[in-house]
Amino acid sequence: MDAAVSFSDPIALYHAVKRSWSAETISDPFDPANPCRNQCAVTALAVHHHFGGDIMKTATKGGTHFYNRIDGRTWDLAADQFDEPIPYDNQLTSTDEAHDHATPAQLQVLLRNIDANR
Repeated sequence: MDAAVSFSDPIALYHAVKRSWSAETISDPFDPANPCRNQCAVTALAVHHHFGGDIMKTATKGGTHFYNRIDGRTWDLAADQFDEPIPYDNQLTSTDEAHDHATPAQLQVLLRNIDANR
């Protein structure tokens, strides 16, 4: 997917994303008390769709966590799922690896929800 910048910056996208996570955007059970829980891969893919840049990963006690690097800056729109600091390893990864954790259908639902929540 080519980058389709339609937000002024990742913070503007974050405000739409946090209203867009749902049970349809992840494979794990959706937690309304912590809606961004397990949404990191699909969120990193959505950020990449809108802003390009790199998809990064780090190991956490819960598994692999995905986030973005845009113009040299780290953007982690799903960081709120954690109750402790994230030990960022800043390992470059790929959309393919992120798709191992988020299906194309889940990404399409998230992108559609983001568009509806602008």
